[in-house]
Amino acid sequence: MAWCGQAIAEAQGSPLRCDRAWRRPGDAVRRGMPGHRLTLDPDVAEIPRLLDWLEERCGKAGFGSDFSFRLALALDEAVANVIRHAFTGQKPPHRLAVELDTGGDIVTATIIDNGKAFDPTAAPAPDVSLPLEQRDPGGLGIHLIRRMVDRVEYRRAGGENRLRLEKSRG
Repeated sequence: MAWCGQAIAEAQGSPLRCDRAWRRPGDAVRRGMPGHRLTLDPDVAEIPRLLDWLEERCGKAGFGSDFSFRLALALDEAVANVIRHAFTGQKPPHRLAVELDTGGDIVTATIIDNGKAFDPTAAPAPDVSLPLEQRDPGGLGIHLIRRMVDRVEYRRAGGENRLRLEKSRG
C-alpha cells in the first residue's frame, strides 16, 4: 500500500488503496501510451495503407464508419502535410509514424515526425466567407482537420513534432 494510502487509512481507521485515487473514473490506464503504431515512409503512396490500417483498428474497437471517415479525413490531411512540407530541406533519415489509441470512447491519433517544426494549432483560421479567388492560398487543410476532430494538440519534443488528434464517439 502506498504511503498516502497508509496515512489516510490510519486517519480514518479503515483500509484504503491510494494507487488509483489520482485517476478520474473512466480514465484509461494507458492514456498517452499507444495501443497501435504504424511506421510510414514519408511518401504520399503510403496514405492508402494508413487509411486501411485506421479503418481496421477503429472497426475492431467498435467505432462506426462515419466516425472512421471523419478521423480518416483529418489524419489523411495531417500526414499529407507532413509528407509535403516537413522534410523539405531536411537531411535524412526522415521518420514518420502514427500512434493510435482506441481505448474507451475516445480515439487518439498522434502523428510523430522528425521534420521541421510547425504548429498547426497556431495557424489562423481561414476566412471562408470570401469568394475563392479572393482567399489566400493554404490553411483549408488545417481548417478541415479542426472540423473533423474534437481536439488538436501540438508539441515539439526531442527534435520531433507530435500532432495529437482526438475524436470522441459521441
